[in-house]
Amino acid sequence: PRPTPRPTPFPTPEGDTSEPPSAESEQCFVSVDTDCTPSGESQDCGSVVVTRTRCENRPLAMVFRYNGGTCAQSDNIQNSDLFQCEDFQGGPPTEVGVTSFITATDIKGGSIVYHAATVEVGSEYTVAEQPFEVEPNINITIWKSPLTVFENLVQTLVFHSSCSQNLFLKDRFGASQLVVFVNEVQGLQSCFFNATYTINVANGIRGTKATLRTLSSATNYGFFNFSEQVNGIALDVGQTLTPAPSFEVVIDLTVVTNNEVLSIITAESEFGLTCSDTDFFSFVTGLAIPPNVPTRA
Repeated sequence: PRPTPRPTPFPTPEGDTSEPPSAESEQCFVSVDTDCTPSGESQDCGSVVVTRTRCENRPLAMVFRYNGGTCAQSDNIQNSDLFQCEDFQGGPPTEVGVTSFITATDIKGGSIVYHAATVEVGSEYTVAEQPFEVEPNINITIWKSPLTVFENLVQTLVFHSSCSQNLFLKDRFGASQLVVFVNEVQGLQSCFFNATYTINVANGIRGTKATLRTLSSATNYGFFNFSEQVNGIALDVGQTLTPAPSFEVVIDLTVVTNNEVLSIITAESEFGLTCSDTDFFSFVTGLAIPPNVPTRA
């Protein structure tokens, strides 16, 4: 039998030596990473700590966190003649969200009412009568409901509030914890700080132009979706998205918190191929010195 002839290759245009585009040249290579910057002078959010700052001048205002619980959890160094606390009916509740009626008055007959309202366990309440400074001694009484009769009483206490004696940020007085104070000497002293998360997006130095489609960040403080803001924005090779999307949260330093952020970006190349990237960023707050340094997975 006759041998089968070899197939004839397709003709190539004369002078055309280019090769078919590689997969990489058709793709985009977007990246995303997250930064956290605190208000103040700290270099990163993980280095922020709150010390038990001593109050040095009579406060204009104080903010207390209502933790709930009995007098046994008190944590302060005021003498027993300055701080006294007594529980009734097992003391205040501790379940977050349960409400109590809290009054804060002077101890000279209760003529000055600094606070009288319902407060949820886990929330804050303010003791103030601006523009005046608070009295040297304050009574805080906690009731089951706004009906302030003995049958509803669960805790009453007195503490020294003028700062001539020992009063520190983070002090606990029964069910209440001092988390903010303001005076004319020290200004605002707080257990909270404002943190700004910045979501940095860039297109890589290889591949094609990238058209952004979605961008979101999931955090302890909620879900932040920037997709409408970035959809359709085209980044050239090596270009960074400016301005970078950002959001602010308030971080509580009275408790140890593992702050986590998961950011996800998707984009499309000029050839219609999808590219994406994820970034997981975490740091711990509420720890004592030495600070915890942010880590990235």
